Amino acid sequence: MTSVEALNIMVQLQTLEFPYAMNKARSVALLKAGGIPTMSKLFAVTGNNNRKNAGKRATDTEILLREAQTQPRSSDRYMTAVARMNYLHSRYRQAGKILDEDLLHTLGDGAAEIVNVVDREEWRKLTDVEKCAIGVYHHGFGEDLEIPFTPLESSQCGWRDGLHFLTELVSWTLEYEKRVAHPTATADQYVKAYVDSATSSPRAIRFLRGYVALSLDDTMRESLCLEPPGPFLSGFSHVIHDVRKLLLRHFALPRSQLLAVEIVAAHSNEHGLYNFNHFGFQPWYKAATFWSKWRPSSLLLQAFGARTPGSQGERFKPKGYDLGTIGPAPQEGKGLDEMRTTVEYMKSRGPAECPFAGMKQRKSAVIHKHSNGS
Repeated sequence: MTSVEALNIMVQLQTLEFPYAMNKARSVALLKAGGIPTMSKLFAVTGNNNRKNAGKRATDTEILLREAQTQPRSSDRYMTAVARMNYLHSRYRQAGKILDEDLLHTLGDGAAEIVNVVDREEWRKLTDVEKCAIGVYHHGFGEDLEIPFTPLESSQCGWRDGLHFLTELVSWTLEYEKRVAHPTATADQYVKAYVDSATSSPRAIRFLRGYVALSLDDTMRESLCLEPPGPFLSGFSHVIHDVRKLLLRHFALPRSQLLAVEIVAAHSNEHGLYNFNHFGFQPWYKAATFWSKWRPSSLLLQAFGARTPGSQGERFKPKGYDLGTIGPAPQEGKGLDEMRTTVEYMKSRGPAECPFAGMKQRKSAVIHKHSNGS
């Protein structure tokens, strides 16, 4: 399976097949990064663990991931998104504040949560072909992010295919969490910034914390200092998921291309920027249009305290985002030369092929060598 074929399957999963699950998987994976002590400490040191900056940081990260998960690997948008991520990570990696294993864990969590959420909450489980595509995609994405795969068991001899790579990546990710994740003050601060800050109501906060805890295993739930969800919330959640599965499996027609979910804006706006049409309490990069303010989903969020697009002037940047400058305010407009170098290097890559084809040949050579030696 080539990287192009893998991306096509990834896009279909996000826009047609499982848009809810794929979006939730992305959110859960981003939240779990705060359960790793080195990462939560870094978020605290950089000022991202507070109510003022947490919303923008989460939105910026989600946008970069959405761009990378939907755009062709040979496109300028994909390469710019990856180059921006590499630049924002570079100084912390050089200073040893972000470990290679932490980045591999974040990559693995992104893949693992897709499998977990779809298999747990959707009307059918992923097929082996779809899992293979997820593995092929994350292998290429990890290479572009310059993440070493050396901790994985088959890193020396290579993987048979994307399914083999995905299986090893997910297995290592779970073991890494068990080895390093534990409750810390910075993780507790992280959850308060990203979960508790969504509302000021104590009852709503308890509900949100319980709802988030439902999607985590005991290791990451305890590491993020979250209480176990109560029996009522757990039971109610299971009923909702089961009813949804039943309705989708037996009463819903396949989603047509006309109803495909838009993950990122297909085209730039009149300002040369991209708007982000997402649901959230803070309308970062959301255009201040009549529909964005008054559609039912927006009104529902506003009833729970969400900000209205354009209500605070340029505060939430309603004109849109620029992939070349997106990120923390101190880094806006910086790193353009480094990003240009990264993009030029990525453009020099060869044609899209199966990333594991050469590995199979190397693995056969290694096996042949050992058999001759014995």
